[in-house]
Amino acid sequence: MKVNYKVNFLKYLYIFPIFALIGVVFIYPLFQVINSSFYNIRMGKSEGVFIGLDNYRLIFSEPLFWKSVNSTLIWTLCSLVIQLIIPMFVAIILNQKLKGIHFIRSSVLLPYIVPMVALAVSMRWMLLPEIGIFNEILKNTIGTQISFLGSQNAAIPTVVIFNSWKLMPFGTLLILSALQTIPEELYEAARVDGANFWKQFIYITFPLLGKIIWFMGFLVLVWNFNAFDAIWLTTEGGPGHILQTLPVLVYRRAFKVFRLGEGAAIATVGSVFLVIIGLLYFKLFAPKKED
Repeated sequence: MKVNYKVNFLKYLYIFPIFALIGVVFIYPLFQVINSSFYNIRMGKSEGVFIGLDNYRLIFSEPLFWKSVNSTLIWTLCSLVIQLIIPMFVAIILNQKLKGIHFIRSSVLLPYIVPMVALAVSMRWMLLPEIGIFNEILKNTIGTQISFLGSQNAAIPTVVIFNSWKLMPFGTLLILSALQTIPEELYEAARVDGANFWKQFIYITFPLLGKIIWFMGFLVLVWNFNAFDAIWLTTEGGPGHILQTLPVLVYRRAFKVFRLGEGAAIATVGSVFLVIIGLLYFKLFAPKKED
């Protein structure tokens, strides 16, 4: 019994640093944010005034908050669709035995390893209406220009595509690694039976990629729900609050107008929304257990 107790104690001792790190980095700040949401805290003051649920009543009665919730859901859904579908087909192409495929696979990583700040600043210059390279191409080809970041109709698709391009390599390599575990014999047997590419994808590739796509979908869901840098560095939530998602609203409320209690309340509600969406995702889309 003493040996078993010692082994169990050492087992938990080994993983204690991980739990301590999680507690310091995630759990403690989370409780601090929740606690701050019950106070009226102004930047520069040592202590806040306890006001109970007043911050929550204020944000729930504010149309801008619900508009931010809507923008967050639209942003997350559009990003989720693009960042799941495109990497899957890019990974299928990269899984083929083509000349120079190793160089192409390495090149796919470039957007992911370049800092978001550098990419966003470069993209803002390239998308300018008058001197941007994209509008210069449009002007010389079809004779028109588009305000990519200044138009409410174009801002969301533009930033979604930019952010998806930045994150696409992660999903591509994740799916590519899963594709390389599928036995080639399955495809050979399917081709012998007369199955074309689409049937091979429907009956072999997609079912065997189901778990990894589900896992990647959850990561993409969480990342995009909490996305801040891509939006703030390109449009700062505009134009007209069309891209003011919950993280952007938290930043504005806490660090632009210095109402830290309201910012904490918005962050807490956003966390609850994310937990609910995550539970629904697990409930509706989790892979079924195999017999």
